Amino acid sequence: MKLSRRQFSGALASAMVGVVAGPRLGRAEAKPIRIGVITSLTGFAQIYGEANRIGAEIAAERINAAGGVGGRKIEIVLRDDKASSDSTVAAFRDLAAQGVRLFLAGPISSTVVALAPLFKDTDNVLIAAGPNNLSITHELFNKNVFRLQLTSVPVFAGLGKVVADKAPEVRDWIAISSDQQANIDLSNIFMASLKKAHAAKGVDVTIRDIVLTKAGAGDFRAQISSLMNSGATGVLNSLVGSDSLTFYKQAKSFGLDRKVKVFADVSANLNSMKTIASAVPQSVWTPYYWYAQGDGNPVSQELYKIATERTGTPFPYGFIALAHDSVIALADAIRRAGSDSAPAVIAALEEGRPLGAVGPVVFRKEDHTYTGEMTFINFGAAPKEPEGLQVNDVVRLLSIDYIEPATPGLPYILK
Repeated sequence: MKLSRRQFSGALASAMVGVVAGPRLGRAEAKPIRIGVITSLTGFAQIYGEANRIGAEIAAERINAAGGVGGRKIEIVLRDDKASSDSTVAAFRDLAAQGVRLFLAGPISSTVVALAPLFKDTDNVLIAAGPNNLSITHELFNKNVFRLQLTSVPVFAGLGKVVADKAPEVRDWIAISSDQQANIDLSNIFMASLKKAHAAKGVDVTIRDIVLTKAGAGDFRAQISSLMNSGATGVLNSLVGSDSLTFYKQAKSFGLDRKVKVFADVSANLNSMKTIASAVPQSVWTPYYWYAQGDGNPVSQELYKIATERTGTPFPYGFIALAHDSVIALADAIRRAGSDSAPAVIAALEEGRPLGAVGPVVFRKEDHTYTGEMTFINFGAAPKEPEGLQVNDVVRLLSIDYIEPATPGLPYILK
C-alpha cells in the first residue's frame, strides 16, 4: 500500500505521539508510563527476544525524545520469559504486582498462549509481538489481548499469490516439509493459493505430493532425490531453522538449484541465509516481517538506521519492528484516549492507525488480530555482494484480502 507524502507526514506525527497535541495528563499522573516487556532474553529463542528488546527500547527512546505522551515518559520494564510458559506467567505476575498494566510479550507462541488467558477481565492490556499461533485471536480471544503479527493463513496465501504472479511460467510445484501438521498446513495454504491464482488466469498447474521428513533429521538426501526426480520446477521449502539451512547446503551438492527455477520458503531470514550464501539458489521468495530498504515509510527508515547501528548487521530481525510498533501503538492509544486505563486503551487500539515500521498498525475490532501490510522478498546468491546475497524484488500486499475470518472464542478450522 502506498501513502502520499501528506499521509506519511500525518501518520509519522501520530506515531511520534509526543510531537502532536494531546491531552495533558494531570500533575498527579505525570509518572512514567510503564510497559512490561516479557521476552526471551535467554534460552533457545534469545536472538529473537533480544530483537524484541531492541525494538521496544528504540520506540521508547524515540517517543521520549519527542516529549513523551502528554508529558509522560515511556519506561520499558524488561523480564526474561526464558522461552518457558511458567517463567512467562511468573514474570507477568511479578510485574502486575508492581502496578504494571501495559504489556508486550513474544515472540514465542507457546508463552503467549499461556499468558493471554490471564488478561481476561483485568485492567491490563497485552500486545503480543511476533507469535502467529491461530488460537491467540481465535479460541483464546479476550478483549484485553491484541496480536501484532499475521497468522499463517494470510502470509502463505499471500506468498502463493505473489509467486504465481511473479513466476507464472513455473507451473509444476512440489514441497518439502517436516511431518509436523503445522508445517504441512503451511504447504497446503501456499499450494491452494498458488493454484487459485493460476486458475484465475485460466492456467492449470501441477501440484505434487508433499515430500515429508522428520524435524531435526539433519539428512535430507533421500528427500532431495525425490524432489529432483519429480520433474517439478518450483519447490516450496517448509523446513525451518537449522533444518532449512542444512537442506539448502545438501540440495546445492545435488544440483537441485540447477533443476528448479524458483524456490519459495516459509521462513528464510537473510541473517541466517548469509551464513550459507554459497549454497543459496538464485531465486527464493519468502515472507518477511520487515524489509526497510527501498521502503518510503519514514518510520521504517528511521528505525532501520538505528537498528543497523545497534545490531551491526544490514539485516536486522523483523521482531525489532514488531516490538517497536507495539510500543508505538500503545503510546498512540494512550495519547488519543487521554488515559492509560484498560477500557480506554482497548477502545483506542481498536480504532487507531498509527504508522509503524511495518506500515499502519491496524487491528481488526472483532478479534484484535493485526490486519496491516505483508511483505515478501525475492533474494538469491550474489558472490560479489558484501553479504553474499542480493534482494531482487519486494512485494507488499494488504493482509485483509487474504486473512482468515474472525471467530473470537472459537477455533478456526483450516480448510
